[in-house]
Amino acid sequence: MAERYTYLFPFEKVPQGSRILIYGAGDVGQAYLRQMKLTGYAEVIGMVDRAWEKYPRMIVPLYPPQQIRELTFDFVILAFKMKNFAADVQANLLRMGIPAEKIIYEGARNDVGSVLAPPEVNVKAERQQHFAFEEPGLAIALKYGPGLGDAIIKKKLFKAIAELAPTAKIDIYAPNASKIIPLIYRDEPNFHAAIDDGGAVYVDNHEKYGLSMSIFYMVQMDHVKYAVLSENSPALADAARKIEAANEVYKLSIYPTTQNWIHFGRARYHGWNCYNIYNYTGAFTIEGQKVTIPLAPAAETEFQKLGLKSYITVNFGNGAASKGNQSLVSKQWPKEYFEAYIAGMHAHFPDLEIIQLGDKNALALAGADRHILGQSLEVAKYILKHSRLHLDIEGGLMHLATQLGTKCIALYGSTQVELFSYPQNINIVAENCHGCYELYENSYACARGLERPECMYSIKPERVIAAATKYLEGAIV
Repeated sequence: MAERYTYLFPFEKVPQGSRILIYGAGDVGQAYLRQMKLTGYAEVIGMVDRAWEKYPRMIVPLYPPQQIRELTFDFVILAFKMKNFAADVQANLLRMGIPAEKIIYEGARNDVGSVLAPPEVNVKAERQQHFAFEEPGLAIALKYGPGLGDAIIKKKLFKAIAELAPTAKIDIYAPNASKIIPLIYRDEPNFHAAIDDGGAVYVDNHEKYGLSMSIFYMVQMDHVKYAVLSENSPALADAARKIEAANEVYKLSIYPTTQNWIHFGRARYHGWNCYNIYNYTGAFTIEGQKVTIPLAPAAETEFQKLGLKSYITVNFGNGAASKGNQSLVSKQWPKEYFEAYIAGMHAHFPDLEIIQLGDKNALALAGADRHILGQSLEVAKYILKHSRLHLDIEGGLMHLATQLGTKCIALYGSTQVELFSYPQNINIVAENCHGCYELYENSYACARGLERPECMYSIKPERVIAAATKYLEGAIV
């Protein structure tokens, strides 16, 4: 880590869930690879290097440059410190027929000011300009993974930390943090700043805080100043000691990914879910799954302009599969199944509108009455809140809809239903093969290597239509 993540992966140029090649297996390439493995932001299908034979032991396939044309990928990321080296490689790739829009290069980054929450985010002004450690009092840094669901689930832990240190200012570091974190945390008095980061900014700054922790399914204590904690919050100092002691006994690490498989097994034994799984530390007693979701009054006006009356929602999303990627994300329900569901629901409830939600890159589902894709998440909150029923896989919009009080049909294949479901939802689980999430390093691929994961393909549209019909017939008068 000699480069201290000065070479931050170009998150802003690469859509989440993309399949990427990293060109360059040296320090920069290894930094990019670590950031991808840590965050799960994109799928690294391999690395490319002219001296590929010098790297015999890699956790991803390593290819010589001449094999690039044989590979299927969305982007090739040039991992070089010197811009002239990157320019030479780019020229060669263009000669090989690789489209320019698929070639991404970003050099060293030194300016972290731009990663703070932008002015248009509805957060207090001081949160847009400073790190918490630049202000008086106790400053805490939390490093999250990417995604909306990740932010929602961790809010319980955030509140538990804040209860131990009521005057602390807490910065949250995550990929796309400024677009997601304020939407979920702006009602929290301790929330200070959302910092867009794949790892570099956090590594450079985490030792400046009184406490900094990486939060995934386990808690990693990255840096703690016990004198500062004891002065400002003896309860949090005690909790930090418990976390360190528990991790020593627990003998697991948040990295590599596959250790989560053991952690999940222990969680199921104890009856924990994704919200209170952090109770393993002995530092917290987190209960329940309910968190508050702040709503923006201005967004309600925009929602009303849509003129929606009686409707149900679907989301064909969560990963590369929804964007036409040839590599199917294992927990994704097939597009043709969603479309069969839409047709069946139209037949049973002709007066109900069926609204497809999702990001702007999602593929439109045939038969949906409206495709509201790329809409502001603030407006999407209202759409979900007033939906009669939401169909989704386990993912951000499902968690958001549930927290807003909307009944969901949630489909579970690779994702463990015991950990990631809500009892108030209609949870449909694949009957045979299921629950392999985090068993292997690539948690988004079928554990059995099937191109068509048996779990999600075994959940037939007829089963989902029947469940939706039964609910709606009782819910709609």
